[in-house]
Amino acid sequence: MGPVEFQTEDARCVLHPALGGWLTAYSGRVPGHGWLDVLHPDPATIARHPKDMWAGNPLLFPLVSYNHLPNADHHYEWLGRRYNLPQHGFARRLPWTVVESSGLGVTIELRDTAETRSVFPFAFSHRLTYRLEGGRLHADHTVTNHSAGTMPFALGIHPYLRVPLTAGGRRDDCRVRIPRATRHIPVGRWESCVTEPFPAQEVSVAGDFSGTVFLGDLAAPELRLIDPVGGVHTVLNWAGAPDLRKVALWSRTPDEPYFCLEPWTALPNAFTRREAGELIELKPGTARSAAWWLDALPAD
Repeated sequence: MGPVEFQTEDARCVLHPALGGWLTAYSGRVPGHGWLDVLHPDPATIARHPKDMWAGNPLLFPLVSYNHLPNADHHYEWLGRRYNLPQHGFARRLPWTVVESSGLGVTIELRDTAETRSVFPFAFSHRLTYRLEGGRLHADHTVTNHSAGTMPFALGIHPYLRVPLTAGGRRDDCRVRIPRATRHIPVGRWESCVTEPFPAQEVSVAGDFSGTVFLGDLAAPELRLIDPVGGVHTVLNWAGAPDLRKVALWSRTPDEPYFCLEPWTALPNAFTRREAGELIELKPGTARSAAWWLDALPAD
């Protein structure tokens, strides 16, 4: 299936169900600025799927980041058996099915197959609805366990947010407004981690984030990417997703036309570390939901 487009007077989106349910474009009409790309669009990157996904909003499920076992990269263990699972899971690589579509949004679904059960031995459905309302992009996830046993998983999003947001802005001037939080610093390859306080602050995106900064325990479930010259903020809010308790801040280099603010349910190597409450363990016949929204607004 080809791309699906939906739009309102103030926003428009492009979704590729066949390319891992990849939302490749979200643009909004911002007062005083006209149309702005909120997500970084890149047709060349889209053409390379699944090799590269440095654009839009790829979906991370049933794993965020990577997991490893001794002498076995990209492996995890569950109930005494080992499985091979690629970085960020398989959801962003597999085709999703369109369940419902309208001019204002679309609902897609990923269900287990023989291919997924060979690396993730569970029957599941992951349903996602993207919808536009008042220019704002809303997303609602529901993961359901159809298996007879408990299903472990992690969930995350990976939005590539456009920087600078405006034509007159400069990337080096842009910054992220972060509430009070805790910083997680890995020990080894995330065999464990240590924490330190992270005061509320604004962080320049001009630094080197290629190693990823991980935060948790945020005082508020919201981050802002600020273009001070243009006077525009990109706001990412996940108040409707209490399981998204961690955030990854990342950019491949300090020169990319994007910066990633990524709410996740877990930190890297979660299946092996098994920190209490981090890996979601879903009982049979139950579901877990998460909702978030993204918007571009004039500076307050």
